[in-house]
Amino acid sequence: MNAAVEQILARLRNQKVEVPASEVESRLALLVEKFGVPEGEAVRSVVNYFLKEHGISPTTFAPKKAEILKVGEIDGPGRWIDLEAKVVELWEPTSSAISQTGLLGDETGTIKFVKWTKADLPELEAGKSYLFKNAVTDEFQGKFSVKLNRTSGVEELTKVVAAAEPSASSQVQEMKVSEIKEEGRWIDLRAKVVQLWEPTSETISQTGLIGDETGTIKFVKWAKSGIPDLAEGKSYLFKNLVTDEFQGRFSVKLNRTSGVEPLEAEVEASDAPGGQVQEMKISQIGEEGRWIDLRAKVVQLWDPTSETISQTGLIGDETGVIKFVKWAKSEIPDLAEGKSYLFKNVVTDEFEGRFSVKLNRTSEILPLEEEVEVSPQEANFTGAIVDVQKGSGLIKRCPICRRMLNKGVCGEHGKQEGTYDLRIKAVLDDGVKVQEVLINRERTESLMGISMEEAKTMAMEALDHEVVKGMIEERLLGRYYTVSGPTVDRYILVEMISPARPATAEEAEDLAARAGEVI
Repeated sequence: MNAAVEQILARLRNQKVEVPASEVESRLALLVEKFGVPEGEAVRSVVNYFLKEHGISPTTFAPKKAEILKVGEIDGPGRWIDLEAKVVELWEPTSSAISQTGLLGDETGTIKFVKWTKADLPELEAGKSYLFKNAVTDEFQGKFSVKLNRTSGVEELTKVVAAAEPSASSQVQEMKVSEIKEEGRWIDLRAKVVQLWEPTSETISQTGLIGDETGTIKFVKWAKSGIPDLAEGKSYLFKNLVTDEFQGRFSVKLNRTSGVEPLEAEVEASDAPGGQVQEMKISQIGEEGRWIDLRAKVVQLWDPTSETISQTGLIGDETGVIKFVKWAKSEIPDLAEGKSYLFKNVVTDEFEGRFSVKLNRTSEILPLEEEVEVSPQEANFTGAIVDVQKGSGLIKRCPICRRMLNKGVCGEHGKQEGTYDLRIKAVLDDGVKVQEVLINRERTESLMGISMEEAKTMAMEALDHEVVKGMIEERLLGRYYTVSGPTVDRYILVEMISPARPATAEEAEDLAARAGEVI
């Protein structure tokens, strides 16, 4: 970030514009950290903003001539460079905002590139060499990349730039699953296909779990890799895989440079579905990736959000309720709301502290004659709002799975444009206990008297999504409400909310102290 700030200040000084470094840093941080704008684009936006502030039209301002660099000379973000490089490898984009992504290389090394869809640049071909003009460098977690945007240019070269293929540029080592400790490594792996999942994108051919005797790991086989389909339960030698990491979890990707060879000898895989499966109660589910049996009643069926999902909703027993997903290709008969079943060989999953179970090809359902008792699902609670939690206000969700994006990134589907949503996550206190609640967009709009479009306008004008959360806190904190709705995990999903009596002076003082404890 410091290098980008210095770059902005230098460009402004070239136009005889002096701006405090703190103002530049503050505005740059808002764009990059709050709105998820790529650093190169953010640099250009900040420069243009301050030029306009000083009466200089950005259209008359041209950045200084880009530096001509080798890949190995790239040592910081926010630099505008020219680069002669070969397209070593093309990967599948994880977002419609990305036109192409992959690896570029020259004799000094390789580097990741991203070509934005709106850049309107020609399609690159793997193996061809190009002059990349006015590309901007970027950095994430100590690794550099280059971005191609509207100001960039691409010219095909008649000469071939010497660049080692990734498989040759570094030693490809055969590893065990448990030995995978870093991303970006090219490895060979002898593993068994433990489980196949339904792909969540057309760019993915197959995905699921592979494993050996040391553990299991998620894999993704890209649709354009040209690799034959894998069979569940079969063992393979996976050659030239690349490791990846997101939020501390590793995975492996199969692309055009990868290879798959069937093995005659079966690889022993730990925690495979065919292993020991334990029958559990819902309240006993405490980790993801476990294969379990479950006796439960279908409490509620929801509308599937994707064609890959056959059914989804809530199942429950006397200890609680949990979300379930039945994949379309699982070929399992449809479940009926209100009926009880023995769910065999389902796999647990977790997101943001909430567990769910998935039904796939290896799962089985058996109707039960006896009805499973489900703990009461409706709850009422009256108390004062003592905390508005992180993730409240104006948020963006992944358009595929509807999870909340973190700085423009979905934990399952990578970088996404996202769709806006409005919600409140709050804590109510009645003086004896606390209760967490989730209030959806419709009820948030009604409660706050503001539409989502108005919230978006408010955030854009302030250049800060948190302004919406601040408004919610100002209006709700310390006020009494009665809420009712179904309970899921530790939350009441609010279907009705209405003001309750105001707090007495003594209650207000006590609640103020308790709010401090919660926060």
